[in-house]
Amino acid sequence: MISVKKLSFSYPKKPWLCEEMDLELSEGKIIGLLGLNGAGKSTLMRLMAGLLKPVSGEVSFEGGATFDRSIPFLNQMIFVPEKVSVPEFLKVKEYSSVYQDFYSGFDLDRFEKLLSEFQIIGNQRVSNLSYGQQKKLQIAIGLSTGAKLLLFDEPTNGLDIPSKSTFRRVLSGSLQEDQTMVISTHQVKDIENLVDQIIVLDEGKVKLHADLEELENQFVFSQGPQAPDQAVFVESHLLGAQYIVKQPYGERNSGGSPDLELLFNAVIAGKLAGEFLSTQNQATS
Repeated sequence: MISVKKLSFSYPKKPWLCEEMDLELSEGKIIGLLGLNGAGKSTLMRLMAGLLKPVSGEVSFEGGATFDRSIPFLNQMIFVPEKVSVPEFLKVKEYSSVYQDFYSGFDLDRFEKLLSEFQIIGNQRVSNLSYGQQKKLQIAIGLSTGAKLLLFDEPTNGLDIPSKSTFRRVLSGSLQEDQTMVISTHQVKDIENLVDQIIVLDEGKVKLHADLEELENQFVFSQGPQAPDQAVFVESHLLGAQYIVKQPYGERNSGGSPDLELLFNAVIAGKLAGEFLSTQNQATS
């Protein structure tokens, strides 16, 4: 689907945001893209969308460079940026018709259902919608295009709590086998129990790219009055500690769903990525 090979990118006179980066994203996955502010999440999304040109290396979609912005690629990719820019005079349904004309797989029935879910009226002017409603409109359009590659940058920013719940509900189980969705966010809790894979960026590198199911099988994410001595990573709090330990050899599926915030903090602290990669190497050697 998406292949990133030896990708390097920086803005003029700025540090590298991507440096010799390699990634392979497969179909049928919802992927959470995490990183500290300024880690390059939005930049990587724009490189995937073909909006930025790599300094070196390549980003390709089904064999073609994304920066070429070919019509077949654009017809199969939708990028929903964090900050939306909307037309001043068009109504919601007039605005959506622009996307219907371009995306051959646009599902109008699904779009209208999503408008209802998000409580958006089709004859409203887009410019009269609140920021949160404009975000929900863009999400509804993105999910209705039928595109194979969906890139959502901070989609839950500006959404209230009920809208975040609706976003998770409509997204859960909605991805087709030939689709891939990448969600860039710093609001980790918003994508828990939603994503299949996680990517953590730090210092221009991919510090972790893993299936959550595999992490779940190899590590236990837990909490208690005190962390065990063999814990890979520990965060103390007033009532005790949250911690990650290796799954006992030969045991699987006893760890429960990974705590993404704890996972992210462990990777940024350099406590988990090496551990996980070493177990992966042992498993494949």
